[in-house]
Amino acid sequence: MITRTRQRGLSLLGWVVVLIVLAVFGTAAFRMVPAYMEYNTIRSTINSVLEDSKTARMSEHEVRSALSKRFTINQVDVIGVNDLAISKNGGDLAVGVDYEVRRPLFYNVSLVMHFEDTFSKNIGR
Repeated sequence: MITRTRQRGLSLLGWVVVLIVLAVFGTAAFRMVPAYMEYNTIRSTINSVLEDSKTARMSEHEVRSALSKRFTINQVDVIGVNDLAISKNGGDLAVGVDYEVRRPLFYNVSLVMHFEDTFSKNIGR
């Protein structure tokens, strides 16, 4: 009398389901990474302008111009300097970012990433 031991592991159908799920999440990650890398570039560009010692003497227009030059150098094209909210109140300089990026995933399904942040610096007077 031969006793069969229970088989362990995934069946062919199980492997197909796992591979489909991995493919969907892998594709989503592949589409999302460039948007997050570009946001990181935007964030570091704004922080570098705010950390510049000349920023305290700049007007809002000059800050916008400095950001525009650095956006061009870093090849930021998802957002322009006119899309930034720049305000200088008393001794505080604030730069606000609010935008979203849409990337197609498949068919009529898209990924939407929303980036919103405010960078500020006390520049004193």
